[in-house]
Amino acid sequence: MTEEPQVQHDESAREPQQSREQRESRGVPKGMLVAVTAVTVIVLLASGGRTWVDGQVSDAVLATSSVGVSGRDAAGGVIAAALVAAAAMLAALTGGRIVRRIGAVALALAGVLVVALSLPVLTDAAGVVGEQAAAQTGRTGSIEATGSPTAWVIVALVAGAVLVLCGLAALVSARHWGGLTARYDSPAGDADADESDRATPQESDWDRLSRGEDPT
Repeated sequence: MTEEPQVQHDESAREPQQSREQRESRGVPKGMLVAVTAVTVIVLLASGGRTWVDGQVSDAVLATSSVGVSGRDAAGGVIAAALVAAAAMLAALTGGRIVRRIGAVALALAGVLVVALSLPVLTDAAGVVGEQAAAQTGRTGSIEATGSPTAWVIVALVAGAVLVLCGLAALVSARHWGGLTARYDSPAGDADADESDRATPQESDWDRLSRGEDPT
């Protein structure tokens, strides 16, 4: 007879834990998205110093010379987009529900920006070389040149697509994630104790003197 309430109590305590685990298991795991986003951002930042386009230009000033264009010169906004993606993922991890959604959308948009900036370099490598050569001679516009993209442009395009997927996955899964604020909330028991302390009036010195006690 005495074991049945204990069994019911154990089952009732187990049910909230199971439901909480089911909620956390929905969507893409937060740790996986953090890892993928972090690696992608690092790759994009590293690509900024690499050569994106190799080409040649024939000019009266430069003569016939080879020109290499780095990622920063070919598509400088890619570096900024990578930093935005890192900040957006951080917001999606630590913020409230609305902030998490905004961060997820910003992450996806950062990936779209990376693709939009990298694609012209892939399709018009000669134009990129011509503009870089003109800038080196202090002129505006472009110089007739030839050029071919390197593998780093493909890497940037793939990284941008990965950021878009991470942003969409975060947008779907962020509702099941918990923020960091709950970890620092004070326990309910402490709050109840503080309320009970505030609810109990303190004795005045006059009351203690009336009983013959020394309040000092």
